[in-house]
Amino acid sequence: MPPNLGKDATVSPIRNVKDINAIKGTLGDSPRDLALFVLGIHAGLRGSDLLSIRWSDVSTPDGKIRDKLIVTESKTGNRRAIALQKNARRALEIWRSQTTSELDQYVFPNPYGDTLSIQRLHQLVNHWARLAGVEGHFGSHSLRKTYGYHLRKAGVGIETLMKVFGHSSQGITLRYLGIDQDEIDEANLKLNL
Repeated sequence: MPPNLGKDATVSPIRNVKDINAIKGTLGDSPRDLALFVLGIHAGLRGSDLLSIRWSDVSTPDGKIRDKLIVTESKTGNRRAIALQKNARRALEIWRSQTTSELDQYVFPNPYGDTLSIQRLHQLVNHWARLAGVEGHFGSHSLRKTYGYHLRKAGVGIETLMKVFGHSSQGITLRYLGIDQDEIDEANLKLNL
């Protein structure tokens, strides 16, 4: 079923690390999907940019996964250098070792060698969450939102996240990251002056 593109189409980040690990656990037998999920939650790219990555963007001619991914974002035209975290490099190494892809081919191809569609990515993210028993409204953008949500939880400032996402205000970034009343209440309860 294609994603809901109406005004209620907002998807959530995957907030719980336990849920992220559950999804990774269900993808153990699918190296492509595991690499797609792990890179998606570590790179913070829009789905279209994530799906347009080619092997030459992430690996050297001898097949070694690079330390940094450099992409030109399709929406903004901005070039971003993204340090590839160890888990993302490892997932890509495993996927690379099991595919015969050339450097000019997509990292995440469909069965015909072309890039996966955003609709297919949306379906996959929903499927992965259901398989892992993770409840919520998820889609292709959940990967990017998960990246931002967990960076913020790790102490990265809103100003930095605004720059990463290209947002014009902190309010947009906070809504984007799915900051909800429960989280605000939890933060308030931590304050005991």
